[in-house]
Amino acid sequence: MFSLPRTATLMAAALAAAASLAGPASALSCVPWGPADGYLEASKSDKSYVVVDGILRFDASALPKAPSDDPNNTPPRTAIPASLSGKLLTEGGFQREVELPVTLEILCLGPWCASAEDGLRYVAFLEQRGDELVLEENPCGGFGFSNEDGQAARDVLACHAGRACTPWRDR
Repeated sequence: MFSLPRTATLMAAALAAAASLAGPASALSCVPWGPADGYLEASKSDKSYVVVDGILRFDASALPKAPSDDPNNTPPRTAIPASLSGKLLTEGGFQREVELPVTLEILCLGPWCASAEDGLRYVAFLEQRGDELVLEENPCGGFGFSNEDGQAARDVLACHAGRACTPWRDR
């Protein structure tokens, strides 16, 4: 079981508060975040996660865009139906083939919205919410990591095997 610790939830709340106070000329500042960070955060959480190395498919036209008349008036959460096909992380690594329906949850903080790319290979930490699997992305990162070169999977496998699991900010 993987989970998201309270500190990450508090960080998200602080970012949301800062974004609500920000004017149009302000910039969002994010802490570096990578696959090992996702693994460590999820492993400490009391939420359940499944981890998949696979291709994410969704309708990219459903991604939120900041309105030109009021960039701060973006929806805070957009749920997009998606699918993820690839290999599930098991005790032995990314081994079991899966094709999963997922909800891609795109979060926005004022004018700053997360993004994702249709057809891209990701290592995704999918939060299990009842019968639903959710891939949460926020403006500072989230739980989907581009894995086009295989490095994200290698980082997660190192963590999973108990080897070096170095947070991005410590590299």
